[in-house]
Amino acid sequence: MSYGDNELSLRQVAQGYTSNAGNIMVACVDKELVKSFFSNWKWINLGLVVSEQLCRLPKEQRKKMVADIVISAIKKTPSKNIVLENIDVLFSPEYSLDVIRTLQLAGKNKRLLVIWAGEYEDGVLTYAQPDYPDFHRYEVRSYGVCCITK
Repeated sequence: MSYGDNELSLRQVAQGYTSNAGNIMVACVDKELVKSFFSNWKWINLGLVVSEQLCRLPKEQRKKMVADIVISAIKKTPSKNIVLENIDVLFSPEYSLDVIRTLQLAGKNKRLLVIWAGEYEDGVLTYAQPDYPDFHRYEVRSYGVCCITK
């Protein structure tokens, strides 16, 4: 398997490989496979954390608070190595969130491995299908993240 500048294998990351691409690594692989390599990292069910906090807020405040909730949840985690799972809530069209940029802000001084329920192909990360309202498309080089593929 060959990897470009923005692609890594799970084994490389688990063995402490660091990339020039920044602190965010996106894993477009099965969650169980990630667990086998990263059981010693702190796991955060980000969807659960965000949802619990958003439901306490009035509906009109949620859009402006979702990024702050994500940033706070990651920053207050004492571990430097964090796996984020169940991030789907962040793609909701009502939040208009740049998910990767938000995670970059949240993950300063941390290494984040994001389990991505989407696809990576030809330098582009996608979430959902183009005809869905929660569809997102990210050109990886624009964000400086690494993608972990099979």
